[in-house]
Formats: sequence, structure tokens, C-alpha cells
Amino acid sequence: MKQPLIILSLLLLCAGCVVQTPAVLPTETQPVVSPPTSDGETAISVIQGMTHRSPLDGQMIPTVSGVVTAVDGEGFYLQSLVPDADERTSEAIYIDMQTYLNVKRGDLVQVEDGKVREWNPAGLGENSLTITTLVASKVTILGQNQPLPTPVVMGQGGRMLPNQVIENDVNGYVGQSQQLLDPQEDGMDFFESLEGMLVQINNARAVSTRNAYNEVSVVADNGQNAGIFSKEGVLVLRESDPNPERILLDDAFILMPEIHVGAVFSEPIVGVVSYDYGNYRVQLLSKPVPSQNQPFKAAEAQGVQKDWELAVGTYNLENFNSLQNVETSKQVAREIVEMLKAPDILVLEEIMDDDGSMDSEQVSAERNIASLIDDIVDASKGEIVYKALNIDPVRNTDGGIAGGNIRTVILYQTKRGLKLAGAPAGKADEEVILRAENGRAMLSLNPGRIWPGNSAFVNSRKPIIAQFIFNGQDLYVIGTHFNSKSEDGPLYGDQQPPQRSSERQRIAQAKAVNGFVRDILDINPKALIVVVGDMNDFPWSASMKTLQSELLDNLVFSLPENQRFTYMHEGNGQTLDQILASKALAPRSVSYEVVHINSLSLPENASSDHDPVIAVFDLSALE
Repeated sequence: MKQPLIILSLLLLCAGCVVQTPAVLPTETQPVVSPPTSDGETAISVIQGMTHRSPLDGQMIPTVSGVVTAVDGEGFYLQSLVPDADERTSEAIYIDMQTYLNVKRGDLVQVEDGKVREWNPAGLGENSLTITTLVASKVTILGQNQPLPTPVVMGQGGRMLPNQVIENDVNGYVGQSQQLLDPQEDGMDFFESLEGMLVQINNARAVSTRNAYNEVSVVADNGQNAGIFSKEGVLVLRESDPNPERILLDDAFILMPEIHVGAVFSEPIVGVVSYDYGNYRVQLLSKPVPSQNQPFKAAEAQGVQKDWELAVGTYNLENFNSLQNVETSKQVAREIVEMLKAPDILVLEEIMDDDGSMDSEQVSAERNIASLIDDIVDASKGEIVYKALNIDPVRNTDGGIAGGNIRTVILYQTKRGLKLAGAPAGKADEEVILRAENGRAMLSLNPGRIWPGNSAFVNSRKPIIAQFIFNGQDLYVIGTHFNSKSEDGPLYGDQQPPQRSSERQRIAQAKAVNGFVRDILDINPKALIVVVGDMNDFPWSASMKTLQSELLDNLVFSLPENQRFTYMHEGNGQTLDQILASKALAPRSVSYEVVHINSLSLPENASSDHDPVIAVFDLSALE
């Protein structure tokens, strides 16, 4: 962390280390003061250099001057009034104050004997880029109320943002590389070349709704030269395009207003470029004023239209406990009834045990699930009654928050003739096996767990499988929640290309599930199988290709490319929640829908951080 400010009583002991000029004239009559031009002056651009780390890291700088553009509780941003002609070198730097000085925006200051320090905001050795700072204890205010440097326009009329590449010149650690910045092609280098500087975004357009961290992502110039947009205005992540043109707006200096996806701003947005939490961001200096800013309203799912159609859905409820979060449970129940049209089979992820986040010996989720089912009954005025298939895990062995014991649960309705094939319910450590019976693949346990002892599922959710009968046909539903991506490196991390350390476990999990699918198909090549859940990976990823192989079709590909998202992360709409179907079942898909209940909602209005997905299948009897 940055060095804390020294309290006032201690400041009195070292008052001589700060020099402040006498009071100045009011703004109207204050003359513009030229920066010092002594032989000892070092340009900020020289300190910043043309690489990600300062070439002067660790060195003492006799004299640096500039104008203050923004002030926070630990220091201020200083920008040169005499920029060089090289766009690779930033003209601003963060001054890490080691003593108190009442510095204000617009002050012209001189820093003496400052030490260059590359500071890692995530901690020493973490996969994070560093911020170039100047650690200073002697600062002289030479003038006040000076004109600020003209902000650099990001986009048309200024410096064009790269729109496809984040970093393609470094393979390894960016901070250890001496590779010169390439701001015209690489998004990472573009933002680095503006580190600490005043920037301006014209005709900004929001591509996300304000998130729980009071951040919102925008693109410049109303989205010209940007990637593909969904009909809702979301910038959609693609395999070959991480959308480096996204600009993350931060609330460090303002109170972020309510902003919804698709909002447009008639006034330019101005801020300073910073970096934290694995991402570059523009710290706003004034509250953005949107001229259009309508809340997004999700469309309802199509639902089942015919008697022989069957709807299967998946919904990650994000650490759900209906007993601890009564109102959230009621909200989810309404969503299931009204928005999802009560799918016949609904696979739910992240269902916690009965005491939720309390780390106790409790693992049962019976009361938690029953309460949700009751809420659904109430929301539907008694029309919708679900039964639950649940296998309690061994305590703290399935990942998630300690004591939460999250698991995947299958809800199903019986009023339309859907039945559960006969077999005893499995336990946490029991492995479901298959037996052939007159050409049918029958589960030994129903529901059962697929290969719970496999090392692929250590500290991760175990897949649950259930065998149903509908309209005289067997339907196998496999509910999954693969290993989290939280361990993976950020797009703007020090390691490039970003490391996917969690992917190895997901690939192993995908192999295990794929192997069980293959075993079913070995008994009945025309078996109707769906694999549904939060896959925690993208449709083009190695893990999803492993799961799919030649046995399954990923139904997300039936959607237009610009509509493939179930989750929002740092302004990128991305697909994590998916439904795959066996070759015999996929052609019988009637519809596939993502219901955008949460990804585009304000966090205080959302019931989860994922959107549910619904697929409807034609299960009319085959001749």
C-alpha cells in the first residue's frame, strides 16, 4: 500500500521540509507562472520513459515541476506543462507525499529530491502492472490556479484506441521486458503511455451498467471503431477480440451516478488515467452527465408452447440461502415464474447449506431449498410446484466460501408428466454407474454424482446427474459448476498473454463429464442428454471444446454472435452459463434464450451476478 499520511502533530516536527509560497492573488488576476528551467530539472516524460517501468526506477530526481491535476488522500497527480513530442512517454506522474502539504488542483509545484518508485498496487510479486510514482517529502508551491494541461482526447480527433489487441509484443512478464511501448496497436501500451495524464472521452456510450464497485465501462465516439454490440448495447467478448477499446470509469474523485447500459453522454468525460485491480481506469474528475440513460428491462423467456415440448434451464444464484436472504428468495421465485416461465427442469448452482455463510458442521440444504420452493408456489399462486434433487456434499470439500457448502441442485415439475426414473438417491461419496437394460442406459443412483472421487473435483463442485422420463423417452440431465476462473490472470496483468491457471482443472472436469456422456452413448447412441450449468469458461475455450468433443453440441452457437453473453466482467459481455445437448437431442431444440435478468441490472436490483439460460426441446414421440 502507499505510505500513509503523517498526522498533523508529527508534521510540526518537520515543517521545514515543506516550502510553501505566500498567499496568491485570486484566480481572476493570478498570472500564469512558467515552470522552472534550471539545469537540474528532469522532465516527467524522461522519468516515465518508453517502457512499462521507469528507466530511472530507484533513482533520486533533483527537481521536477508541473501542474497538479488531481489530489487524493495520499498524494497528487503532477503533469508537465512542456510535453515532448513522443506519444509513448506519459507526461504525468503520481507524487506519493511523505509529509503534509495543502496541495490543490491547479497548483504549480516543484518537487525536489524525489525518489522514483515502481509501485505494485496488488502487492509485491503479484500479477499486476506497476504504477510509476515519485516519492517526495519536499514540495514547493510556486503558483496557484494555473490552467490545466489540455486533456488528451481518447478517440477521434485525438489518439485512437486500439480495438483488438491488448499486448502482442511481450510473451512473459511485461515489467521485466524492455520492449518499447506500442500505443497504436496494443491497448495495454496505449493506456500506459497516458499513465497519470488528463484525458477526455467524447460522445461516450456506456457498455455496462454501474457495478457494485461503482464502476462503469464506456466506449468513445458512440462506439465507432469498437467491437460488436448486442441489441442491448453490450460490448461482447470474442475469442480474437478482448475489446481493449473499453474504458473503465472509476469513482475515486466523484460519487458515481446511476448509469445503465446504453447510456450516452452529451458532455465530454474528463479524468486521469490510473491502474488498479488488474485494469487501467479513468478516474473521473467530475460527475458524468448522461443525456440518455434508461434502465434495461429484460424480456421474458418464450417458454413451452406445446404439450410435447420440454424446457430445461440453468441459473447460478450466487451463494443462495433463502433463510438468510428472504427478499432475494422471493425475488428469485418471481423471476422463475414470471421471467423464466417455470422451466420443467431447472438446474441451480451455488445453493448453500441451511445456515448459509456460517462455517458450522451443517451441510444439509433441505430447509433452504424447501423455502425457495414455497416462495415459487406463492409467486405462482399455487400453480407451480417443484420437487428437488439434491446431494449434500462433504463439509468444505466443494469449493466456494468456507462453510457455505455450495452445490448444484435440480428442480423439476411433474404436472406435465415428467417422471424420475426409479433408483435410490446417491450420497456425496457414492459414484453413479450405468447398467444396460434393453438398450436403455439406467443410472444406479438417481440423482447421483459423477466420479466424485476424481481428483479433477477436489475443492470443486461435483456434477449431479438425473434420469427423467418424458413422453416415453429417457432424458439425462447433468448439472455442472466447473472450477472458478478467479485464479486466472487479468487481461491487463503483468503476465502476457494472461495465464489461465484454473483451466487445467476445468479441462480435467470436462473430460470426466464427457467420459460419462460417452458411456451413456455406448449403451444408447441416440440417448437424449443435456449438460447444463455454469461452466466458468467461454464456448471457444479448451475446457468447453473438451466437454463438447464430437458427442455434444453447444447450443449457445445457435444465438447470433453479438447475443452470446450471460455475465458482465469489466465491460465485457461474456458467456459462462451454457447448455449442451447430445447429437440426437440438439436438432430437437426449439429455442435457446439467455434471459438478461442480472448482467445489465444495477447491483442493488440484481438477485445474482449471472443470467439464466433456457432451452426448449421438442420431445414428441419418435416413430
